[in-house]
Amino acid sequence: MDYQEYLDNYVDYEYNSDSDMQTLPRHVVRAPSQEFIILPTPDKAYELVYEYYRNPVSLELYDDVPSVPLEFKHIIVDGAMFYAYQFRADTQASQIAQGKFEQGIKYMRSLYINRYDYVRSTVLTRSSSSLRVS
Repeated sequence: MDYQEYLDNYVDYEYNSDSDMQTLPRHVVRAPSQEFIILPTPDKAYELVYEYYRNPVSLELYDDVPSVPLEFKHIIVDGAMFYAYQFRADTQASQIAQGKFEQGIKYMRSLYINRYDYVRSTVLTRSSSSLRVS
């Protein structure tokens, strides 16, 4: 659920210490501070698995290490070669390097950024007549 819906409907849960209201969490909210809020308050320890991304570091010094995963380091080289070929006035090689760089960025984006922002419970609960996913 989004943060505004949490504020409108569930913010009182945060200040309620009644153990009767603690149960299996059903909602996850991302706060503006990038923290996660779990609702209702868990009645025991649960494992929460999530994916995240971080902002890249600036490459300014000779020994700076990029935060890009190792399998994509060639994309940084393709981008650097684009600028090197431009500097050397090699238009054809510059365009080829630019195309490779843009394709690499597009591929990385499809793997890491273009994701839906949702959480899904995979907890199985057993009812009296059948097994259902909640």
